[in-house]
Amino acid sequence: MLIQIKNRFTDEIIIEGDYKDLREAVEKNKANLSRANLSEANLSRANLFGANLFGANLYVANLYGADL
Repeated sequence: MLIQIKNRFTDEIIIEGDYKDLREAVEKNKANLSRANLSEANLSRANLFGANLFGANLYVANLYGADL
């Protein structure tokens, strides 16, 4: 499935590609999540250890069991 993750301030696409789901896209690109719009994303059980989430929008994101 084609996944796009945009910068929450500029709407610039920071991650784009063919991934199984959003969790896979986030895990494979976790170094580039600064200012990403991840609102309402289901990231349960995602491996986000070491991710740069500075300025990311995680409003109502499901982070249950995520490794932060």
